[in-house]
Order: sequence, then structure tokens, then C-alpha cells
Amino acid sequence: MKRRLLLSATLAFISTVSFAQQRALNFDGTDDYVTSAYPGITGSNARTIEAMIRTTANCNPNTGGIQNTIVDWGDMNTGQRFTFNLLWANSVRIEIGGSGISGSTPVNDGQWHHIAVTYSGSPTTGNTKLYIDGTLEATGTLSGVNTSSLTPVTIGRRVSQNNYFDGDIDEVRVWNAALSATDIQSRASDEMCTPPATCVLYYKFNQGTVGGNNAGQTTAFDAIANNNGTLSNFSM
Repeated sequence: MKRRLLLSATLAFISTVSFAQQRALNFDGTDDYVTSAYPGITGSNARTIEAMIRTTANCNPNTGGIQNTIVDWGDMNTGQRFTFNLLWANSVRIEIGGSGISGSTPVNDGQWHHIAVTYSGSPTTGNTKLYIDGTLEATGTLSGVNTSSLTPVTIGRRVSQNNYFDGDIDEVRVWNAALSATDIQSRASDEMCTPPATCVLYYKFNQGTVGGNNAGQTTAFDAIANNNGTLSNFSM
């Protein structure tokens, strides 16, 4: 189980019991984001997104909050984006533009949570599942999924350039398959040394110096290929 302790703001770094030193990236909720070179899973193909997050932000519009985006790609036409975020009830949500599925368990308690969404690529009932800390949170059906590659994978804001994330994000993974519950549970708290072939994008956010000057850190390195991400507007 990864035990995480925030040590510094803006570019935040983490210590663990299972690894010598782990780090995470801190987003200010105003203009910080990461743009990947990876275009994302397109069309109606199967996929999974995973991430570790920590936040105290109010994301529920019913109580004056604002949607906080974790991972997004595509464009703003109906069915053509794949937006993994926090919204209603301060819980996880996936939306494609025109429809979405939401959880009901709040995750804005200032603790680390592993969150995931799987989409099977099938038009059948229950093709989409949301998970919190390895536990199935919600099951629903998304129809009309036709994700665009217009805007590549973006971490921390929507493709519409708003709804920034306020908090810490780590261990962002994109898969070209719908992972099983067992797969998600088995990896929920671990960093992967050798990712399986179905993992197509993996940001560990491990570079940088704990509590130091990180002005030279402008790249998030992809552990799979060379689909590195560009850090924008972080104070470092």
C-alpha cells in the first residue's frame, strides 16, 4: 500500500513505505495542466483510465463548487470527448459530451484515493464502470462514444481549457482495454515497474527534487513510450 505524505506545494513530492521515494504533481486549480503527446483512445474502442488523487476542493455545483478535471481528451462535439473528473457529490464522473455517469462517494477529504474508469467499447448495458479505491462505485451505459483525437490527453483541465484540477495527481495510466475489477484492485496502490502491453500511457510524476527548486522540470515522462507531457504554468 502506498503511503503518501505531501512535502511541498506546487510541484509536490511523496514518500512511501514500498518505494524509496515517490512524487506527485500538485495542481493549483487556476491554470496548471499537462499536455501529453499521446492522442488518446479514439472512436468507441475500449479503454481504462487510472489515477491517484488528493484534493479538498469543492467540485459540486449544487454547493458552489466547480468541476475538477483529472484526465481529458477529444473535442467538445457530442460524444467526442472522454472527460474523467470530479463533479456531483464531489465524486468521480465520466462524461463524453451529452451524457455521463457519476459516483456518489465523496473523495475530496484530503486523503489519497485511487480512482478508475473502464469502458468496454461495447454498446451493451453496463459498458462503463467507475471505481474508488479498488471498489466498484457505479455502473452505467455510455452510448454514442466516438472520441476524437483533436486534443491529445490532457491532465488537470478540460479540452475546453477550463475546470482545472485543484490538488495532487499521481500515477496516471491509460489502457487500451477495459480492465477487470481484479486488475484494478491488484494495482490500485502500487507503482508498476513493468507495465503490461495494454498500458499505453503511464505518468509516474517521479522527477524533481523534494522541497527544492524544480524550475528545470517542464516534462512529464511517459514510462511506456515517448509520449511525454509538457507541464504548463506550474510555479515549480
